Amino acid sequence: MEKLLKVLTDPVSNCILQMIRVRGKMTISEILAEKKQFPRATVYRRMDKMLEVGAIEIVDFNRVRGQIENVYAIKEMYITDPKSDEECMKIVNISLMQILGLYERYFKSGDADVNRDRLFLQNYAIALSDSDFAEMLKEVFSIIDKYQKMESSEDAKLRNLFLLSAPKGDI
Repeated sequence: MEKLLKVLTDPVSNCILQMIRVRGKMTISEILAEKKQFPRATVYRRMDKMLEVGAIEIVDFNRVRGQIENVYAIKEMYITDPKSDEECMKIVNISLMQILGLYERYFKSGDADVNRDRLFLQNYAIALSDSDFAEMLKEVFSIIDKYQKMESSEDAKLRNLFLLSAPKGDI
């Protein structure tokens, strides 16, 4: 679990994960071509760690000049089957702390404008069966994937959209 937390909190790994999510699947050579500032050895180490913790998986192989090149995709991860509730809570806390850090840097930047940047926070309490909830999530993820895969225009801004499923009850 500690290794997973390290991967999820590493900026280089997060960047690589986002690239793979946008493209659907990628090879290390494609990642290196897109992110020239990342040292080759760093990318290889991060990919090994992401494979080890189950954040990505090998979904295909390419033959390039006699060599076999792995094709990677995101392995969908949910907080499931933990060793303990304490480990789950640790994942949630680290994730929420990362989000708080983003907001803190944003508001301290001197350029914060919540209207311009369209910051929002919504809470919807929805009563659904497990299968309806799974279907809804599939639809939400497909919409997000559609926009994440779009070509960026010159006026595009990088935005973080967090989806969080919380337990039932008074929150």
